[in-house]
Amino acid sequence: MKALNYDTRTLIMMNVKTAEKKPLPEHFTKSQYRILRNLIIQKKIEKGFFDFVISGLFAETDWKKLDYSQMYTLIHVLTNYNYRKGEEKNG
Repeated sequence: MKALNYDTRTLIMMNVKTAEKKPLPEHFTKSQYRILRNLIIQKKIEKGFFDFVISGLFAETDWKKLDYSQMYTLIHVLTNYNYRKGEEKNG
């Protein structure tokens, strides 16, 4: 009889498991560091451009101060950045 006091939505939501999210690390991980290092090497990112991106995105000058989510964003930006946009098209 206790179920009569609740609306349908509440009854349904009471029986749904909630996703348990693990807390994000406070600092970037070793794997993120390796990914960032490999990106810099593969895409030949220069220090000036790297510093520009960090200061533009996070108002930070030292990449070592970035947390987990900021490092994730930085890796995403560097991976998907259009490096050829300024080049002239031949052909």
